Amino acid sequence: MSEQNEKIMLEFFDLGDATQFKQLDLGKINEIEENSHSISPIIFDIFEKLMKQCLKGFNFTNNEISFTEYMEFYQEVNRLIPRLKKKIITEDCNSSVYYIGDTHGAIQESFKIVDFFYKLFQFNKEIKIIFVGDYVDRNPYDLENLTLITAFHLLFPSNVVLIRGNHEDRLINTHYGFIDNLLRTFMEKGEELYEEVIKFFTHLPLAHIAQMHSGEKLARVMAVHGGIPIDPLNFLEPAILEEIESKLKCEVDKSDDMDVYSVSMLWSDPDEMIQGILTGAHLHGRMRFGFPVFQSFIDANKINLVVRGHQKWNNGYHIFFDGKLYSLFSTQTYDGKIKFEPKMLRLDFGQTPKIIPISFESLESELKNSTN
Repeated sequence: MSEQNEKIMLEFFDLGDATQFKQLDLGKINEIEENSHSISPIIFDIFEKLMKQCLKGFNFTNNEISFTEYMEFYQEVNRLIPRLKKKIITEDCNSSVYYIGDTHGAIQESFKIVDFFYKLFQFNKEIKIIFVGDYVDRNPYDLENLTLITAFHLLFPSNVVLIRGNHEDRLINTHYGFIDNLLRTFMEKGEELYEEVIKFFTHLPLAHIAQMHSGEKLARVMAVHGGIPIDPLNFLEPAILEEIESKLKCEVDKSDDMDVYSVSMLWSDPDEMIQGILTGAHLHGRMRFGFPVFQSFIDANKINLVVRGHQKWNNGYHIFFDGKLYSLFSTQTYDGKIKFEPKMLRLDFGQTPKIIPISFESLESELKNSTN
C-alpha cells in the first residue's frame, strides 16, 4: 500500500470518539486496499461524510455532499464495477451469513446496520452480509441510503454483497421517488447523476448462493430479491441455475427488456394459496408461485433455503413453505410514514435461523452475544 493511501485509510477509519468505532487493524486495511483495486479517496470521503451526518441526527444539510462529489463517487463505482461479472454468485461461506431486506431509502436503518457490522468486523472478519435489493424510492434520502450501502460494499468487497431489486429499474424508480429526489436536490444536473447510477444498477447480480460448510456437510442458501426463476410457459420444468446463467438478459436498465427468468427473480412472489403459478395479463409482470413449484426448484438445484425481500411485512418478516423461504423487510419508514418493524436474518450452519430487529438495543445485544 502506498504511503498516501495508508494515510487515507488510517484517517478514514478514525472518525473520532463520537462514532464509537474502533480502528481496523492494518491487515484488514491492506485486504480492503488489495480487494478494492486501489479505491479512489472519494469512496472514503463520502462514506465518512454520510456516517458523520447520520451521527448528527441524520442532518444531510450539514457539511452537504455536492453534486460534483456524488458524480465522482458513482463514476468511481462504475470504474470499479464496469460490468456484470456473474449474474448468479456462488460463494463458500465459513461463518455467519446475515441477510438484509429492502431498505428503500431508510438510511436510519442502514446506518444502524453498517454501525453494527463495522463493530462486528473487529471480532469476525469472515462474516458475510447480503443486501437483497431495493435501495431507492419510497423515502426522501434514497440517494444517501444507496451511497452509504454502496460505499460499505466497496470497502468490504469480500464481506458485503449487493444484489439487484425491482426498484433498481428505470421503469420503476422514475415513478416512485428516486429521480424526483435527485431533480429536487440538483435541478437539471440530477438527470446526469441519475444516468450514472442507473449504469451501476445494471451491473448488480440477480442472486447469491451461500454454500455454508460444516466439515463435509453443506447447506446452500439462495438470496434473491423477488422469487425463483420461472418460465411461465413451462413452469412445471424447474430452472437449473447453472443452465440459465448464460440465458439471463439482465444487464439492461429496464425489466421490459429482460428475459422471463430475470423478471421472475426480480418480481415474483410466493403464495401458499396456489399450487402452480399465477400471472397477469402479460408475462412481464408480478407472478406468484406456489409450494409445489418452489419445492421442485429447490430440489433440482440442491437449495436448502431461500431468502428474499420485495414484499412489505408489518413485523419485518414472513416465513413461507414450512420454513424453507424467508421474506424480509428492513425498512421502518415507507412513503414518509413510520409503519414497520424492520428485521434482518442471521444464518449459521446447523442452527435455527435467527430474526434480528434492526434497532440499536437489539443490535448491541446481538454484538455482545456474537463476541462473547
